[in-house]
Amino acid sequence: MGHLHTDMTVRGSKAAVELKNVLIDTGATYTVLPEEILEQVGAWGPMPDVEVTLGNGQSVKAQVYGVAITIEEVEAPAISITFDGAQTVIGVETLESIGLKLDPTTGKLEFTRPKGRAYSIKGGHVHESFLLTGESG
Repeated sequence: MGHLHTDMTVRGSKAAVELKNVLIDTGATYTVLPEEILEQVGAWGPMPDVEVTLGNGQSVKAQVYGVAITIEEVEAPAISITFDGAQTVIGVETLESIGLKLDPTTGKLEFTRPKGRAYSIKGGHVHESFLLTGESG
């Protein structure tokens, strides 16, 4: 299976920016965005810096921001990190927030639940809620 790319929109308090052909990295926890994009959209933060280990084993200090990301017409809150030389990738935390997974047999994204719905478990009971936008189907 080759690399998988998708389009996404990043939204903050000031603007929304559409990004085309963004690499999905199932080895990355968080979505990585260049600082310029985070500033342009008005991302929430920065929060306290964190130390992250990149795929090549290098440790870097990263700044942490909150954004809203839309993929496949569903928007959800996401954590985005940035650091010197950051390359844009979509991490699994964002995919899970939106309700998407990568099917390794087809190499395509597919929904893990109805579009626009989120589920949580409290006290042994499943609770359903709606994400920021999306379909209720």
